[in-house]
Amino acid sequence: MNKMGLVVAAVVTMSSLTLGMVEDVQAVVKEPVKLTQANQPEQSVQKTFASLINAIEQNNYTKFISQGNAAFKEGITKQTFTHVSEQLVPRLKKGYSSVFLGKLNQQGYQVYLWKLTFKDGSDDVLARLSLKDGKVAGFWLN
Repeated sequence: MNKMGLVVAAVVTMSSLTLGMVEDVQAVVKEPVKLTQANQPEQSVQKTFASLINAIEQNNYTKFISQGNAAFKEGITKQTFTHVSEQLVPRLKKGYSSVFLGKLNQQGYQVYLWKLTFKDGSDDVLARLSLKDGKVAGFWLN
């Protein structure tokens, strides 16, 4: 028997066993699984993200750091901000779309992820917004 036939045989053999296990698990679980809302962040988080992107597009350092905590404000120099802004502005001006990917809880921070896709066809960017106590603690574009 070739490798493909072996894999198919294993899947078919496991299918009935897996289904039986699922029924047993469902019988034990008394509470239904909670469904989450559509894959979107809270409105305040979306506004913060849009404000940060807008500040980059306008090369407005003051606006960019205005929602940040003390460490964020100290860590992002005007020179660093200007360098990033100069690289992204031409791409942003040609048009882009953002898709929210999800939220993580990491070491007391709420971390939100977006995918930025540019209409000029250049590489996508992963945007990561870190919040703590309603303040921006970090914003990375990779």
